[in-house]
Amino acid sequence: MIRRRALAVALLLALGAGGIDASAPPPVAAAAFRCTDWNSLTQPPDKLWVHVAIKKGRRWKIDKRQQVDFKTYVERVIINEWGPNETNRAQLLAAAIIVKQYAWWYVMHPDKDRTDIDENCFDVGSTPVTYQLYRPEATEKQEAADIARVARGQAARLPLIRAAIEATWNMTLWKTSGVNKGFAHTGYRAGRYKKGCSHYYSAFHLYQQNARRCAEDGESYEAIIRRFYGPNIAIYSEPPFIDVNGTLQGPPEWSFDSTNPPYDWSGAGGSTTELPGDFDGDLRPEIGILGVDPSTGRAALGAFEARSNGTFWRDGIWNADLAAAKIDAASARFQLADMNGDGADDVVITAPTPAAATPAVGTATAPTTTSIWIALSEKRPWINGVLQDPVIGAPILVGTVNSADLLSVWDRDADGRAELVLPRVEGDGRLSIDLLIVPKGGGAPLVTRWWSSPAERGAVDITSLQVSSNPLGIVRGSDKRRTPRSELLVAARYAAGGATFAIGGWLRDTATLR
Repeated sequence: MIRRRALAVALLLALGAGGIDASAPPPVAAAAFRCTDWNSLTQPPDKLWVHVAIKKGRRWKIDKRQQVDFKTYVERVIINEWGPNETNRAQLLAAAIIVKQYAWWYVMHPDKDRTDIDENCFDVGSTPVTYQLYRPEATEKQEAADIARVARGQAARLPLIRAAIEATWNMTLWKTSGVNKGFAHTGYRAGRYKKGCSHYYSAFHLYQQNARRCAEDGESYEAIIRRFYGPNIAIYSEPPFIDVNGTLQGPPEWSFDSTNPPYDWSGAGGSTTELPGDFDGDLRPEIGILGVDPSTGRAALGAFEARSNGTFWRDGIWNADLAAAKIDAASARFQLADMNGDGADDVVITAPTPAAATPAVGTATAPTTTSIWIALSEKRPWINGVLQDPVIGAPILVGTVNSADLLSVWDRDADGRAELVLPRVEGDGRLSIDLLIVPKGGGAPLVTRWWSSPAERGAVDITSLQVSSNPLGIVRGSDKRRTPRSELLVAARYAAGGATFAIGGWLRDTATLR
């Protein structure tokens, strides 16, 4: 739900709903010996020393070291290690974090015995199996391959890899408990695609082919990382703001005059409010400026994004005709949630139910209810080999709720796709929880009955209802498989007294009394 703010606001630094922790991880003691002189565990080094292996017969041998730009190193390893046709966003985001973390760990754990043919130290090698597969010519080969891919109507791969690296560059992985507590070492292996998503777990290795199945099933990069590295993995994110002296700083403050929209943006006219979110799916939160004009029934959305090299404004994220969708623009309320799991936020709109409206799904409407519309993000086409930022489509009527104040967001299976929680009071007074779900394969959103309070509890006092979600991490179910799980905590007063139920996100009508 958006709130009007008269004062300056700060840019969001962490994706709280996705499990990103912006708090600083514990410091590390400086090592006596460094090949690359680098001590930070929050900011990756600019360069590192890599020995480039040469092949002699059937074996790879250590040759001379090379100093390589770190981002270039990560890019070339992903090209070589993560499949020639891998373009899934979640898989590439996970790969970018893991590959960088793997090499960074070796930078922070130097060994004097790691020397090249000239006995010069190096941080990380390039021999297959022992180290990540780095080849200097990888970028050039991918560029040539992308020309052929685009000619076949396929997406160019290199821009997607680079976007994933940029989006995750300030993220690090930490083990919060156990023998390997601390800065995480992220090993990975090939795995077997046919075994599916729920196979192979070691809490030390990610299995690439199985992770690919997870990504294809709709899991987010965070869920994939936690699935394979265990529930005690933490993802830290540092703000990407650095001053001229190279010192890490906090975000700049934003000032916003509601009577004078930014730059040359005309918006929709009428009132303007702030709507922070991630509208381009780059994992960097933006400050959206939403304009709504009740006189014309139109809405428009643009956004600021701050990066280390400046502040950028993007227009045309959303242009909606609310009146055509039978939405009362004067009373409409807006909320953001990634409903379709593409990484970019979608818009959820609530407004009084129109008298003649018939929802696409859900129960019959009444004049006293609140209707729900969803405007989903839509990918723009490829233009000159570049995937364009998403735009948000037209609102779709999907159902009703007793009150917009009761609406909440829950990622029931921790797959990066949000579900809307729709509490209802049944005819007998019992509380029911419906979920509004966007199918993974696309299509119209669906309303599914998920839980109803036990009959012995009696009628619910809907005004006492409090709803919150609780991520559980990786949990082994009755089928012996380990999967990311979450629960919904529902507290309310009933005729039989107050009670809190923990509703399971993995199976309907599963709840425990708390």
